[in-house]
Amino acid sequence: MTTKQPEGAGTPSRPSLAGRLMPTIMRLRRSNKNHRSRDHVRRHIEYRRARPEPTRAPQRLKKGLSVSSVYDDGWHVHTITPSGTEPQGTVVHLHGGSWIDEAASAHWKLVQKIAAEAAVRVVLPAYPLVHTGGSAETVVPVVARLCERIDGPTALMGDSAGGTIALSASLLLAQRGHPVDLTLLISPALDMRMANPEIDEIQPVDPWLVKKGQLLLTELWIGEHGEDPILNPFLGDARGIGRLIVFSGTRDLLNPDTRLFVQRAMDEGADIEYHEQHGHLHVYPLLPTPEGREARRSIVMAIRHAVASDRR
Repeated sequence: MTTKQPEGAGTPSRPSLAGRLMPTIMRLRRSNKNHRSRDHVRRHIEYRRARPEPTRAPQRLKKGLSVSSVYDDGWHVHTITPSGTEPQGTVVHLHGGSWIDEAASAHWKLVQKIAAEAAVRVVLPAYPLVHTGGSAETVVPVVARLCERIDGPTALMGDSAGGTIALSASLLLAQRGHPVDLTLLISPALDMRMANPEIDEIQPVDPWLVKKGQLLLTELWIGEHGEDPILNPFLGDARGIGRLIVFSGTRDLLNPDTRLFVQRAMDEGADIEYHEQHGHLHVYPLLPTPEGREARRSIVMAIRHAVASDRR
């Protein structure tokens, strides 16, 4: 079992210049404008309901990749495949976006990098969002069913809200006796109750997420299932899901619950690896910083290793 303690090893390294500038950039961009309060969230939901985002794949992909898109279980599902080589396995990626927004350009860049450099097929489902009927109860079983139909080595990953779905689906698959080879989470939202008092201590230094807005989002997503150990994955048992890798930054509202979950999983003997970046923001592996690039390299290497291990 490979572990990196939630407390970090030794003195935390200072963020790079780009990493130190990122909070200011986020504030200038008003990145938290849709999450500042419950009313802000409601307005954003109404905006998205009136002006739905497209769920189609980008017109241009990285050289050496192709994409196919189908409707499966009523969802638009995209599959990115490396050309000229047999994929070594499959990665199912659940994108973030607070269960309101579709996949952003950063998500598409990440999945293309994974497909090209890990030589794997990447499946990116455009799952239903909260304003189109999506919820933990309806989405998680479909993701699990999608994974069960995949032949060969399989990794399940997600960032932010997508990390919630990925871990919930992984827990459900393990419960059914079909665990995936790797579950990889980037800044996941783990406890839908957001009751950890340390969250309030992080709030002043997080320029992106706001607890008031996040609470409404989690309520819309989880409904009456806040104590369900599958749908509220913080309560789940990570020991049965196989290898788990988690990335988190310390200037992220979701970091305190991530630390608690990881520490508990380590104490219980789960096969878990934890990467924590001091002074970095929510979903830092997707951001244009040296630390983000290093995290993306680590993600590719982890997926390569997972699919290779399964094939041996």
